[in-house]
Amino acid sequence: MIEVFNAISNIAEHIERDVFANSKDFLDIRKSDKEMHDDVYAHCGEIIERELEKVKSIRGAIGKKKKQYCEINPTGKYLISYLAIDSPELLDTNFSVGSIFGIYENSLEAKNLKASIYITYGATFQLVFASLNEGVKFFSYQGDEFVQQESFSLNQNGKINSTAGLHKEWSNKHKTLMKSFFDDEYRLRFSNSLALDTHQILFKKGGIYSSPATTSNPNGILETIFEAYPIAFIITLAGGEAVDGINNILDNQTKDIHSKTPIYFGSKAEIQRVKRAFGV
Repeated sequence: MIEVFNAISNIAEHIERDVFANSKDFLDIRKSDKEMHDDVYAHCGEIIERELEKVKSIRGAIGKKKKQYCEINPTGKYLISYLAIDSPELLDTNFSVGSIFGIYENSLEAKNLKASIYITYGATFQLVFASLNEGVKFFSYQGDEFVQQESFSLNQNGKINSTAGLHKEWSNKHKTLMKSFFDDEYRLRFSNSLALDTHQILFKKGGIYSSPATTSNPNGILETIFEAYPIAFIITLAGGEAVDGINNILDNQTKDIHSKTPIYFGSKAEIQRVKRAFGV
């Protein structure tokens, strides 16, 4: 596992230098937004696959964007899922973005998720690693290396309410739930970068993130294997909980690389309110 961690920390350094610190290289006014975003995804994907190919314990890797399996070592035991970079549209605003990795053994199922990592770039160039054996570890980049800091642990509740989706497309249950949090003076904090929104809830030791089912996306928009499983894994090991509104995210044992899910995660008290709102 240490080899995998080192490879992903190397990936983080390359993406921070190539993409975030030099984002102007990708912001070409002669290209459409889609072309620029595709360039960023492609560059990050090349970095990721190049570094992962150096690790003998990795059998293969698959990215959210292309969903093309890359075999690395047939005798390796780990399968890596990755979101190369989330919300590249935020680069031109100099806003932080992130990467997310799931480290699975043998197959891409929640029960086989052994560790997960997310990285935040820019002013918050940091890395969070979680494993069953070591719990949640937090690293901040200092000088030319990641230095371990005090680990995260969520309180029973918090005061951040980070919610996605268009208000007009929310269900009545979700609208009522969100209003109840705001009535209790929860603060709206939403960046549209999943890694960064997760990071602020962990960093502030509590709160709730939600990406609900909507009329346009009744199955949610976050991809189960690439986003929901890895983030739910970290949140759970930090003392929180992640649900689809009713069921625990990590109880969903899909192998479908196209599967999507609504998700609510954060402190346990907030998630209990979610479950009550959706009838549990």
